Amino acid sequence: MRRALGDLGVRFRVTLPGGKAEYEIGHARIYDITIDLIEDSNVTTLEESDYTLNGTEGILTLHDPAPAGATLLVTGHYYTLFEDEELDAYIETALARHTYDREVVTRVRDENGFIHYEKTPFTLEDVPPVEEEALIIMAQIEALWDMATDAASDIDVWTAEGTHLARSQRFDQLMEMIEALRARYNEIAQALNVGLNRIQVATLRRVSRTTGRLVPVFVPREYDESGPESYPKRILPPIDSPYEDESGLPSPIWGPGY
Repeated sequence: MRRALGDLGVRFRVTLPGGKAEYEIGHARIYDITIDLIEDSNVTTLEESDYTLNGTEGILTLHDPAPAGATLLVTGHYYTLFEDEELDAYIETALARHTYDREVVTRVRDENGFIHYEKTPFTLEDVPPVEEEALIIMAQIEALWDMATDAASDIDVWTAEGTHLARSQRFDQLMEMIEALRARYNEIAQALNVGLNRIQVATLRRVSRTTGRLVPVFVPREYDESGPESYPKRILPPIDSPYEDESGLPSPIWGPGY
């Protein structure tokens, strides 16, 4: 995911003067940090219990202020675009869409000798390797959408000297990238028949001509399914009713007054 976004992390090295307890490191989305306290040619590496780091905003707070004549040497890495928590959210959203209405079916035999089939929703571990690229592309699209939303508020700037700053170009480039990734995802998803637009086989419900009611539909069963778990299970597809009568008045089926 980070390789696809080009956000693999950047190393930094910052020197801070002593005498304070709170510092702005100058970078955001910081991770993997090391702090060395240099005083009179003596170097002491601070433990994680000696400070608090707000990696999102790049603020370092020491529990005990550094001596006035000391120097803090801060080294570490930072991400230029997203933190790990943000990427996790994008991947979870992409996984929910990519594996929507898909299940893992396992054929098992219980302690009574009956054969039945267990169905569990897809998880990240169940995604086949051939679908990993499509899942990463979907997560990448989710990340770029947030960047495009932020860039949508940028407007072009014209100065009196005739200088033109095309700030809206960033939004245009992000949208072009999103469309290219969407086409790539659809190409892979259609070839594998996965995702929200995959081809599915559905059972149509019919209305009985004698009663005017829907004929019940049941879940198909395997040939060798047996035991209580194999009992017929009703399927209740949603019924669209945009023009439903909500007045509550009874219909005069048996004549007026009923």
